[in-house]
Amino acid sequence: MEGPGSSGSPAGTSSSGSSSGSAANGGSPPGGGSPSPGSSGSAGGGTSSGGSPSGGSSSGGSSGGGSSSGGATTGNGPANSGASSGSSSGASPSTNGGNDASAPSTSGSDAGDGSLAATGCAGKSYKLCEDFETGTAGSLGPGWTQFAGYGAAGPTDVALANDAAHSGKMSLKSDSINRGQARAQKSLSSIGATASNHWGRIFYKVQEPAPKPLKTATNTVIHITWTSLIGPSGENRVVDIVENMAGMHQWLFNIPSDGCCTSSAYNWTFDPPDGGSSWHCAEWWVDVATNSYRFFSDSSEVTSLAFSGNTKSTMSDYTAIVVGATWYQQAGTITTPFVIWFDDLAIDDNRVGCQ
Repeated sequence: MEGPGSSGSPAGTSSSGSSSGSAANGGSPPGGGSPSPGSSGSAGGGTSSGGSPSGGSSSGGSSGGGSSSGGATTGNGPANSGASSGSSSGASPSTNGGNDASAPSTSGSDAGDGSLAATGCAGKSYKLCEDFETGTAGSLGPGWTQFAGYGAAGPTDVALANDAAHSGKMSLKSDSINRGQARAQKSLSSIGATASNHWGRIFYKVQEPAPKPLKTATNTVIHITWTSLIGPSGENRVVDIVENMAGMHQWLFNIPSDGCCTSSAYNWTFDPPDGGSSWHCAEWWVDVATNSYRFFSDSSEVTSLAFSGNTKSTMSDYTAIVVGATWYQQAGTITTPFVIWFDDLAIDDNRVGCQ
């Protein structure tokens, strides 16, 4: 994945995140209004609907389909001016010069590329660790249930697969051409208070060539959610992208109503379409009590996404995590499936990192 060409906002600043371009949701799904995805199995005893799945505007950057100013810098996981690396102590209230008084500090060094080290869960003591090695290809593993979408469900929407893995032999694969596809969810009840104040990490690989969005009557982008946290107040999309027609994408923190929060410029791409897809690493930090969030791509912080004290984020004590790709635009936005694999999910009190 190519990295950012601009430094973005300092860590800890709270951006209003309003979009200067067209909305990325491309309108509501058929039937009018914003439908609520359902769950085929309750996770953690809380609601798993996550509110309406409307696509969300690509806040904080133009969503009109053009590349963001500044261009893209090639290379996996380049550091930006706000990058923070290493394992978190979880104790210090400052980060990278003290811009965010609520976020824990990070120190030391991470692996600089999400594709480097095989990880897995063997020997790990994280509060939650999932390497997707248990279960049968074509199904969901133990403890995972389907998080229903609002589109036409397909048998390959989300399931364990053995055709790619970051570690071990299996991963979780999303493979669908339909919008609003189903995802997989897991309860967070076993990790207690960590569910609402944690560091998270997930590895992903996008199949190349990935489909670029086509211009439709309502939009020129595609908004795809990869990882969400679910609480009583709904869905927080913590690993989330919007891709434009040029194949450039932004990162964002998003909620179904589009009422919050922050995003990067369109300075990222997937791997070049040469058949050589790579594994990459996404990390997040959330603290429900202070309505705070940070995000890292291949160990480098995307500082324009960071916020603290933003009550519009609708953060609430999380009961479940949802993994899988789902998109929201008008039918026909893509004409080939968007295929992505996920592996080595981890949540802990301290920063997990990409090692």
